[in-house]
Amino acid sequence: MDGIFDHWIDQSGRTLSLSNIIRDKSGEQAIWYALKDLGYAAVAWDDGGVRVRLAADGVDPGTVDGLMMALKAVRRPVVLEVWDGADWQRKDYADGAEFANEVFLAIDIPE
Repeated sequence: MDGIFDHWIDQSGRTLSLSNIIRDKSGEQAIWYALKDLGYAAVAWDDGGVRVRLAADGVDPGTVDGLMMALKAVRRPVVLEVWDGADWQRKDYADGAEFANEVFLAIDIPE
């Protein structure tokens, strides 16, 4: 996973940096721990839009709620990348409102 993900959403909807989440792990180990074990989502912002990564088998429903709240007013494209255990599955949304309306369906977890 590349290092462009500088924002992380936790199960309470807070935005954190990876360094604030993981103190005893580094690099890829820290990223996968945050995604799979803690159930957080990684978020990257750039001029083209927002990119979100999460692990389908580990994401906390509260994390998804936090993503919805944080991104629903975004007027740029949102890309969701979901780790299915073997590869990243990509879903594109026109904006944050569309993302917020459809994200639970895209990752197939109960609300």
